Amino acid sequence: MQEKIEFNQVRSFGEIVDDTVQFFKQNWKPLLRCYFFICGFFWVTSFVVSVFNQMQTLQNVANGESVFSLTYFLAIGFEFLNYMMINLTVLCYISLYKEKGNQAPTVEEVWAYVKYFFFRIAGSYISLGIAIAVGTVCCLIPGIYLAVVFSLVIPIIIMENATLGFAFNRSFQLIKNNWWFTLGVFFVIQLLIVVAFMAIVIPVLLITYGTMFLTTVNFLNVYSYATIAVTHLFQFLYVLPLIGIAFTYFTLTEQKENGTLLQRIMMLGKNAPAPDQFPSEEY
Repeated sequence: MQEKIEFNQVRSFGEIVDDTVQFFKQNWKPLLRCYFFICGFFWVTSFVVSVFNQMQTLQNVANGESVFSLTYFLAIGFEFLNYMMINLTVLCYISLYKEKGNQAPTVEEVWAYVKYFFFRIAGSYISLGIAIAVGTVCCLIPGIYLAVVFSLVIPIIIMENATLGFAFNRSFQLIKNNWWFTLGVFFVIQLLIVVAFMAIVIPVLLITYGTMFLTTVNFLNVYSYATIAVTHLFQFLYVLPLIGIAFTYFTLTEQKENGTLLQRIMMLGKNAPAPDQFPSEEY
């Protein structure tokens, strides 16, 4: 039987990427079960609203009207909820996985955690999103820097049952001297997802082009709806970067805590007086 993945250990760049894939392979059934049961409503709703928004947008463009309709803002709202629920579900699953001794939790257990953290995470996402947007508008580089730092905030809130303020400060402490390491992990995992998506999207594009040449169907319409369907159908791949974020968080935590512990051990006895400094007893 394959050994279960242990989160609480220091990992190198390559080990994080490898163990991210390995953890998904070991837990894909219970993890995706939690994903579909908990996120299913938001997934379906965001898909339906996105289709209606696309229909409304194409109609408004044809009529020369604004694309910022009610369905446009509803689509953004439900996509936000859908993305947030994916994050909540995966990170709560990992937190319970650790608490249960590297055993897969049930849907009911994960759902209880999701309900507990829902409003705290929703407020945190809005606050962090505003901060990243301001940093990006002021200058692109601060926005990128904050996006990497803030990627650890949500895992800290869930893994440590922390407030936003505590998680905000701790994320800066953990990522100090490790910003490029964290960015590299996210880049490689996102690259894996892009490759997987391209393997799916390219056949869709070929079918779309074939439809355009063989029929009188509007290419833009077919491509738009096909893109919406594909991106929603394979959203479960988003669990991979979330698993990678969790491994990165535990790696940085172990590095910091082990370093502090090692420093304390090395300091033992250094401040103690030498034997000849003890007062001699007089009789």
